Amino acid sequence: MAKLIGIDVGFGFVKVTDGDAGYSFPSVVGEGHTKSTFSTKASQLLLDDLRIDIGKGLNFVGKAAIKHSRFVFRDLSSTRSTGDDFEILFFSALSLFCDNSMNEFKVVTGLPVERMHLYDDLVKRVRGMRSITVFRNGKPVNININVTDVEIVPQPLGTYWSQSLIFTGQGTSLQQEGRTGVIDIGFRTSDLAAIEDFEYIPQKSKSVNVGLSTAYSDISADLINEFGLEKESYALDGIVIKRSINVAGQIFDISRIVDRAFEKLATNILVEINSLWRIQDFDILLLSGGGGQAVSRHLLIQLPQAKLVPDPITANCLGYLAWVNRLWGATVENKAFSDET
Repeated sequence: MAKLIGIDVGFGFVKVTDGDAGYSFPSVVGEGHTKSTFSTKASQLLLDDLRIDIGKGLNFVGKAAIKHSRFVFRDLSSTRSTGDDFEILFFSALSLFCDNSMNEFKVVTGLPVERMHLYDDLVKRVRGMRSITVFRNGKPVNININVTDVEIVPQPLGTYWSQSLIFTGQGTSLQQEGRTGVIDIGFRTSDLAAIEDFEYIPQKSKSVNVGLSTAYSDISADLINEFGLEKESYALDGIVIKRSINVAGQIFDISRIVDRAFEKLATNILVEINSLWRIQDFDILLLSGGGGQAVSRHLLIQLPQAKLVPDPITANCLGYLAWVNRLWGATVENKAFSDET
């Protein structure tokens, strides 16, 4: 029986869930090797040693790539067609739900609003049978993944469905009449989507090429100026979350730098929102994404009918899960992502 999966392969992080378990890891791929890695933790989490070979060489993925790879990259190209970065991330996510040598999946995932023309190409890249190698407890394991069905939707619809698909004993039903706007601020792009009486309105939706990476560029420049440190985008994730940086064993607070960058990002996003929409026409505005969480205090005071959705970072993924179950499954209850996020 096919497993039903919602997966969001974001430019910043990959999020994936089947409703019982959920995982999140950085969208980072690195050169792999088979040398043993050792941890002083009492137990090693599955994501700490995420290695995969989809047929073109071994790669570390996520946190493991940042720690163990000599060459590391995060593909921020608009089509994500350079190399096999997208496929490596996609099948790494599915491998976390593989319990047998043969595994079958039905999947819902998303594309930015103005990248939906890539639909057919993306389906060809992920649908069908794949033989891959993963590592479990430091040993290679060969598994087969068969993606029998895949549905690709505009990304911010995931946020809408995460709030409006209500699970009942008789199945799923949509609840959220009127006009809803979704402001989904991701790592590389931000999506604005309009939904009116349950129907997505493409003419009133768009993607803009600003997101957390825009703020990261400002933060990186300030770190160079103030501390002489150059950091790649994937190395900034933890620094921004902690709002501190370690320089020669000394901890420096960088809250001022982070707040300034996020305020500039919020202003940029607000200009785009007001250029596309008449705010007063919307009954509710849903703010989501890692960027949405980061700039929420700057945006919400400017948008009276806006709210930050619960679990904003995983909202799209949870909405995809709701939709995959509406298409092919039974009633499920979305559960929180695990501690391995």
